[in-house]
Amino acid sequence: MRLQTDTTICAIASGDQGAPRGIIRITGPSTISLLQGLFHSVQDQIASLKHPRVIDANLVTPNLGSLPIAIYCWPTHRSYTGQPSAELHLLGAPVLLHEVEGMLIERGVQHAQPGEFTLRAYLAGRLDLTQCEAVLGLIHAKGDRAFRVALEQLAGGMAGPLKQMRRGLIDLLADLEAGLDFVDEDIEFISKPEIQRRLMEAQDQLSKLLAQLTQRSGQQVVPQVVLAGLPNAGKSSLLNRLSQTEVAIASPIPGTTRDFVRSRLERGGMTLDLIDTAGFDPSMDGSNAVTPDALSQRVMATQLGNADLVLYCIPADAENEDRVQDGLAYVREHASCDVWLVHTKCDLIHSKQIDAPKYRVSMQEPYGVNHLLDAVVSYLYASREQEQDVVPMTSQRCRGAVERARQHIADALNAVEVDSGDEVIAGELRLALDELGQVAGTVVNNDVLDALFSRFCIGK
Repeated sequence: MRLQTDTTICAIASGDQGAPRGIIRITGPSTISLLQGLFHSVQDQIASLKHPRVIDANLVTPNLGSLPIAIYCWPTHRSYTGQPSAELHLLGAPVLLHEVEGMLIERGVQHAQPGEFTLRAYLAGRLDLTQCEAVLGLIHAKGDRAFRVALEQLAGGMAGPLKQMRRGLIDLLADLEAGLDFVDEDIEFISKPEIQRRLMEAQDQLSKLLAQLTQRSGQQVVPQVVLAGLPNAGKSSLLNRLSQTEVAIASPIPGTTRDFVRSRLERGGMTLDLIDTAGFDPSMDGSNAVTPDALSQRVMATQLGNADLVLYCIPADAENEDRVQDGLAYVREHASCDVWLVHTKCDLIHSKQIDAPKYRVSMQEPYGVNHLLDAVVSYLYASREQEQDVVPMTSQRCRGAVERARQHIADALNAVEVDSGDEVIAGELRLALDELGQVAGTVVNNDVLDALFSRFCIGK
């Protein structure tokens, strides 16, 4: 990937699929002059811009006539990329987008490489490397939780504390080196207790950062698999069979389960939680009552929102198709993950050919249970690998560096305690700062940049 920033680049940022609105993104030194050359009727407005603004204009194209376009312009370096930038918003028909993009290319604009807009933001100091990874996390976020984690990281959830930590260590190093410059003078720039206090503060911050990275990597997060469905759909029996315990009370009486029941199990090296929930009751949907039924529905909605996978149980002898579909619609509305349909009680109807779900189970005979559980584990492994390709890649890249930085701070503390000298303490601080520089991206090589930005799509 090229690291030059003296060219002007463009790309279709809204994808090639047809949509009501399409976006072509432009950034680079010649953005403003390019816009003036394209939009003659508003070139004076563009030339006089001092602040971001939206300008409505028409673009005369060689093949498709005049197109109405909204120009979103950032005329200064206070843009996403740190360069003059613009977005052209128009109808999202692919033929229109490619026509306008072709006009830009003919005027010397280069086609952007994957992730080049965010790369320029990084090179301009607008984002650090953890925030660039958060942009990738937002693009590929699967569910609300992944999106929120990425958004928090993009907003500086890691960059801010990391910058503050590095500044504190740099100030401490400066104080130590000032004392070394005047070693022959009777001048104390910083006391031993103050050095210890600041080092211990840095060590505590690094421990918190390491715990944060470990959590985001999924190492401490147990996947949640929620069993949902109508009352008496066989959820509790399925939970007991999957977990090989009698943790849930199974009864033919509808409504036996009011609260959720959790059972942790291990399968194929994967630890996961199975959660049995109350049966869906449409009369309680949206109710603010404090009755047991209403409370159980709200608890179920919470569990659905936190789930990594939902198994929607449909008894093979279900007669009220409308209620089954209403329950499924409710589950899909509240869950931010995939929902699998699972036919339960299949031993009750041997001759009936059940259409739709590929997962059919029976607790009496039993059959299908191991197949379902293996499929769940495979899905969770695949999901974890996919998620670790986005924001948790920050953890993969940075965890080792943070651990080494923490060790260097510990060595510096030890050097203070045994009076090894300020030179040794300063040396350990420099090594710790180098490691933290790798996390923020202030110390980075082209291989790391290529590994990150090659995963972006065009236009981001």
